[in-house]
Amino acid sequence: MNCWGGSSVNSMPKTLATLVLLALASCASGAGAVPAAPEGARVGATAGAPGEEPRPAESHPSFAVDVRRRTTGFLDAGLWISNEIRGGWLDEVWREGDSLVVVRIRPENTPINNSPWYAFKLWSHEPDTLELRLTYDGGRHRYWPRIRTGALGAWQPLPQEAVRVDSSATAATLRLEVGPDTVWVAGQELFTSETFRAWNDSLAGLPHVTLSTIGTSPGGRSLDMLQITADPEALRHVFLLGRQHPPEVTGTLALLRFVEKLAGDSPLAREFRRHYQVHVVPLVNPDGVDLGYWRHNTNGVDLNRDWVAFQQPETRIVRSALLGVLERPGAEVWFAADFHSTNRDVFFTLDRSLETRPAGFVDRWLDRIRLDLPDYSVSDVPSGLDSPTSRNWFYREFGAPAVIYEVGDATDRALIREVATTAARALMELLLEELNAMGVQTTADEAMR
Repeated sequence: MNCWGGSSVNSMPKTLATLVLLALASCASGAGAVPAAPEGARVGATAGAPGEEPRPAESHPSFAVDVRRRTTGFLDAGLWISNEIRGGWLDEVWREGDSLVVVRIRPENTPINNSPWYAFKLWSHEPDTLELRLTYDGGRHRYWPRIRTGALGAWQPLPQEAVRVDSSATAATLRLEVGPDTVWVAGQELFTSETFRAWNDSLAGLPHVTLSTIGTSPGGRSLDMLQITADPEALRHVFLLGRQHPPEVTGTLALLRFVEKLAGDSPLAREFRRHYQVHVVPLVNPDGVDLGYWRHNTNGVDLNRDWVAFQQPETRIVRSALLGVLERPGAEVWFAADFHSTNRDVFFTLDRSLETRPAGFVDRWLDRIRLDLPDYSVSDVPSGLDSPTSRNWFYREFGAPAVIYEVGDATDRALIREVATTAARALMELLLEELNAMGVQTTADEAMR
């Protein structure tokens, strides 16, 4: 029997519609249907979007949880919920009573850190107020829900009064206004490979920016790198990475603003690009981002714990590309940063007992940010080289000053921009000052500020 659903059911005669609903209920208990919900709950029919044929489900057999791309319809309520979007993630959906919809969120595999991502869209035939409960298996509520109406609407956080987090933080109940216009719900703004591609292309239109594809992910998505410089023969390099972990959107927002400052048209940026090359891989884990994973790639691995073994295609591709730009004799890495998100703004720096080149650079950089943003608290947490992260690889391989630039999940977006642009300006100023101290002639004094 074929399981299906669509808005056309609502135009059927009542008796026929009842037979269809009974058939759908029978399908829901069969192979390939929605996973079993609690006894007594009403499970929706799995289907394509209204008016469309059912689609084959995506599966990831190496994973503990098979989260399928599907649209679930509650035909008696005229309500539809779908994870068939880039970055979409939900597991099973059911109703409890007439007013509550429950969405189960499970990780792609375990063990995994607490990053319970969710993203889906929903709509109904008639305007209504809906209570929707997110229940987390293997995690606790982390991301405050953001919504938008329509595919091009602006993302906004749900108001405080519309969200109730259980005392255990293993569930959160949302109050949503739904109707014929599609409402999108996600843990952060959706920023997928499509969005990265548009941003990459916008920068690649600048004469000092080159965009190249450095490899392909296991899922067939491109890994791209931006080169920003006025002198492709320059021997001094800066490396920047982003989005090793799929849900960490605020880290991406900081990376974008940071890079845009380096690629901008200020006198400081133009002078900086005369002496330095910047290489940016903004999206290291495109599969995880587009599939809506909590943390890992399609092999179930945390990429930022693979910078010693290099067992994953993505880390091997990025390593090869970065080493490739240093083949010219005398090439050096002068700074490296990897952008992430966590529960607060913090710079994870190297233990000060580790000597870098330039020496003491990170301290001067953070001090310059403090000077320029006196009302902003710069949190500096040093650590050693025990963890197999990209930051530690940058140091082991090149002796470079390296940081993990972490942005809070809930940090105000305007503050993200302000801190990132200030940090980028401070980086350019200090790296030019390093050249001046070495006797390299620059126009840094005129370019400053």
